Amino acid sequence: MPLDPDEPSIEQTIEALVGDLRPVAPLRLWTGVLVGLGLTALAVGGVWLVFGLRADVMAMHPAPIVVARGAALLAGGLVLLVAALRAAVPGRGDEGATALGTMILGIMPIGLMGLLLQGIVARQRPSFAELTTHITLRCFCIALAASLLVGAGLIRWMRRAAPTDIVRASWLIGWAAAALGTFAYSLFCPSQTMAFVTAVYPAAMLVAATVIRLATPPLLRW
Repeated sequence: MPLDPDEPSIEQTIEALVGDLRPVAPLRLWTGVLVGLGLTALAVGGVWLVFGLRADVMAMHPAPIVVARGAALLAGGLVLLVAALRAAVPGRGDEGATALGTMILGIMPIGLMGLLLQGIVARQRPSFAELTTHITLRCFCIALAASLLVGAGLIRWMRRAAPTDIVRASWLIGWAAAALGTFAYSLFCPSQTMAFVTAVYPAAMLVAATVIRLATPPLLRW
């Protein structure tokens, strides 16, 4: 069968395909960390503009509990962020960072168990008077909004990567964003009791992480 002179040859087809290719800059973990820090700063700025920050935070003399909860959220969030970024790059192990981040954030629910145990030993019921419907919903909404902001930016960055386990990467993104978003909320949160921090904060992070986990896979798949 004679060849059609107007039909492109295999060589011409390959050249056309190669001609459409563009070099892609390799992903660097430190750029992802910078993106996460920038998104966290943006979330803090959003909370500041909309709700304001605590007076002691504005005066640069935060109460000890504000420092403690903020340090745990920021440290745990950043470690899990590194784990999420490593999970998105083939050949990089993230088990150590995942375990460390989980241990740091685990301080809060463990603290709640400690309060309950202390109450049992002392035969005194811990006070959860702050956990009104209004305050709890406010915490959930602000922390969720800040977490979704951070999560959306991280997902966009990670679309350039190639996570082999999308479910694991989605959970890591969710927990990292939840911790960093809740950190932004904590700078506004007027509460100064361990009962509120150890009960409401983990619940807010669980909700935020679950929402981001469910939303992430369709956005990461090509």
